[in-house]
Amino acid sequence: MKTLFSIVLTLGLLVASAAAQPAVTAVVNGASFSFPPLQNSSIAQGSFFSIFGTGIGPAASACGTNLVNCIWDSAGASAFPSSANPLPTSIQGTSVSVTVGGTPFPAYLEYVSSSQINAVLPSNTPTTTTTNGTSNGTLTVTFNGQTSATFPVTVVASSFGTFTWNEAGTGPGIITNAVTYQRLTPFVTVAPGDYVTIWGTGLGAAPNASTEATAPPPQTNLCAAAANCPVTVWVAGLKATVTYAGRSGFTAEDQIDFIVPPGVQGCYVEVAVQTGQVISNFTSMAVDANRGICSDVDGTNFNDIASVVQSKGQVNVGDITLYSDYLNVSAAGTTAQWDNDTVSGDIATYTKAALQNFQGFTRSPSVNNCAVNPFLQYPPPTDPGLASVTFLDAGPSLKIQGPNGSQTVAQNSGSFSYGAQPAGNLTSTTGLVGGVTVGELADLLLTGTCPSTATDNCLPYFLTPTSAISQGQYTVTGSGGASVGALTAAVTVTPAAAAFQWTNQKTVTAAAIPRDQSLTITWSGGDPNGYVDITAISSTLATGLEPAANTPGVMVQCIAPVSTGSFEIPAYVLESLPSTAGSTAVVPPGELLVGPAGVACSSNSATSTTCPADLTLPSGLDAFYIFYRFILGQNVIWQ
Repeated sequence: MKTLFSIVLTLGLLVASAAAQPAVTAVVNGASFSFPPLQNSSIAQGSFFSIFGTGIGPAASACGTNLVNCIWDSAGASAFPSSANPLPTSIQGTSVSVTVGGTPFPAYLEYVSSSQINAVLPSNTPTTTTTNGTSNGTLTVTFNGQTSATFPVTVVASSFGTFTWNEAGTGPGIITNAVTYQRLTPFVTVAPGDYVTIWGTGLGAAPNASTEATAPPPQTNLCAAAANCPVTVWVAGLKATVTYAGRSGFTAEDQIDFIVPPGVQGCYVEVAVQTGQVISNFTSMAVDANRGICSDVDGTNFNDIASVVQSKGQVNVGDITLYSDYLNVSAAGTTAQWDNDTVSGDIATYTKAALQNFQGFTRSPSVNNCAVNPFLQYPPPTDPGLASVTFLDAGPSLKIQGPNGSQTVAQNSGSFSYGAQPAGNLTSTTGLVGGVTVGELADLLLTGTCPSTATDNCLPYFLTPTSAISQGQYTVTGSGGASVGALTAAVTVTPAAAAFQWTNQKTVTAAAIPRDQSLTITWSGGDPNGYVDITAISSTLATGLEPAANTPGVMVQCIAPVSTGSFEIPAYVLESLPSTAGSTAVVPPGELLVGPAGVACSSNSATSTTCPADLTLPSGLDAFYIFYRFILGQNVIWQ
């Protein structure tokens, strides 16, 4: 998926061919890439937006000839996109029209191709209204004289999106030091009290709306008076001081300057922008009190690999995840318990760019943070940043030995990565759901299936027969392969971790959970050196049993220290979840799960009691991590 700022351009002549009608399949915010009906899916006046489809432009992608810069410099943060005036409304036979209330408004184009168009919505486009669920806004694409069918769009006054480096609206954001303009990475950080700039789009109409097509926008500060600032920047649950919010000086591109709040620390500190009731996509930035290389108290430390990255430009890292989620499902009079035990291993070469773009070795935010990531059809969301890594051959399989026995996880087909559900299934049921068999229901509840021909693998692996977490040592071994030598790694689930209890579960889940107010989760037990994972899931599935491939959903993951005994999920985080109150789906599409997570044991520094001993670094690797996460919960209604 190409974004506005990471585009390889191929300029050339359009090859004449038989004209087919363009077909539009999606219209999204040009920074967040949020799909309707999720938060931030509306298009703001004067903002960048992206159109996806087939046959919507020339086979050879192109920019308008009057665009000063249509390529984002991914090596740094100095080349921001900009458009010279006048702004083009047609590129190589491609044009876009947004119609509101019967009046068409031609969009300004920046990039066109056969499958994607990046454009700017004119600031004078009226906001849309909705009647009986239908918006009075539509969009059409015309290419080579053929016009697409109308596609519904929602135009609002403001709906901010932050640009991200993984080109998908998630993960590390395009956030820079406000003084040096250096892009923030695990190796280039800021400290609390520093001034930082977010780059995005969607704050609202241009300050020069009447001359938007012929003159660059002036930098007008919406937050010149702090008391009347319409923009809120949330950093790790704290409200930051905003010093500037407005156009960057380029068409449709906004910048927000803010001060990093005190007490913030970590490689994946979550940042969100709120305008009115609309919450932006969540992105992350790296913060270190000494402005040094970042580290997280969950056991991952970029100092472990910094020297190798500096000398070689890349690093070989292995990380293994032992993950289990246990879900009580209530659906159509049926009660079932589903245990999903998953083992995954990413043993790969990461370039410096890949390390800057992905979401971390533990795939979770820094402690005391909540990450919000959209997904389509089923959770968990994928990390687009992993598409740029090269997986290494560490042998045909990994063996996991635990208190309940052993399991084997083979290499993924066509890849040297490892990922499988070696155990998990429905453990009990009181009947069928809508004529669906128990096995079919199990396949649909969460990702992964249990082989019907290998029923032994369907026994819970990380849980006891009473569904408690099994304490003891879990050891992963591998024979080694062409790139990586034999490996051995272990973590220990302590008695305290096995005794973890979500203490206010009954109170929280007794009724529909409001999303417009904060939610407090309390617990007892848990390894004192570890953490607590709080995961909330919500899908837009409205009816039926199985979501379609394009059904949007959102997964929230909060990480808290065990020692606090409680964590408050902020309202602005919960508001990013779509409501499930009106859903009549057979399996309710909302979930809330809570459980213990261990420190990521490292081959370089294993200091926690959950790490039996320093890991032996396999040959061919520069660092190696292993960690566990067990969460338990149930279906809920998000009001």
